[in-house]
Amino acid sequence: MKNNQTVDKIQAIWNMVGGEEMVDALIQGRAKLEVKLVQILNWIGTTTISATTEKFVAKDKFRKDSKEVKFYGIWNNFTEWFLSGNGKIEEPIDEKELRYGKLIKSSVDGPIVEELGGEAKAETTLTELHDLLKKQANGEEGDLLTNRYANIFYVKDTSGVLRAVIVIWYGVGWFVSARSVEDPFGWRVGRRVFSRNS
Repeated sequence: MKNNQTVDKIQAIWNMVGGEEMVDALIQGRAKLEVKLVQILNWIGTTTISATTEKFVAKDKFRKDSKEVKFYGIWNNFTEWFLSGNGKIEEPIDEKELRYGKLIKSSVDGPIVEELGGEAKAETTLTELHDLLKKQANGEEGDLLTNRYANIFYVKDTSGVLRAVIVIWYGVGWFVSARSVEDPFGWRVGRRVFSRNS
């Protein structure tokens, strides 16, 4: 039964690409086979990140008693990967621009990172994330979602491993978490993703 289903699938693909006639045309260079990937993100806009003059010390910024941002909770994974020991320390940055989009198809991290243009293009920093948090320190409207949906950033941890860092406004403060980009649980439609704009 399984073999019959496999044969049926192969036949369906064969028919979709045009069968023997199309394969002959491809071999002779008279045709091109185009594969359209399903789009995961719908781009909404860009946001400007302020320049900094001092090193960004994550342990000093991501604290429950922060005077700059109202935090509700900081999850263990984020603490372990970004705050333990000396924590993540980032160099000063020039003014930057990030782009952000809405997930229009549920997905795990791998295909999202791929659609962003790979790790180098997907990667943001805690400096940039924190700048956006400061602008919406008490849950004000802005580029970050404040409807209890995840805002997703891809940031390298203290070991240089790319992680998905999530910030969610819970009505009484920002919740910060992190997870592996290999996590089998996907993100649902409507979540917002931030990445490099160039």
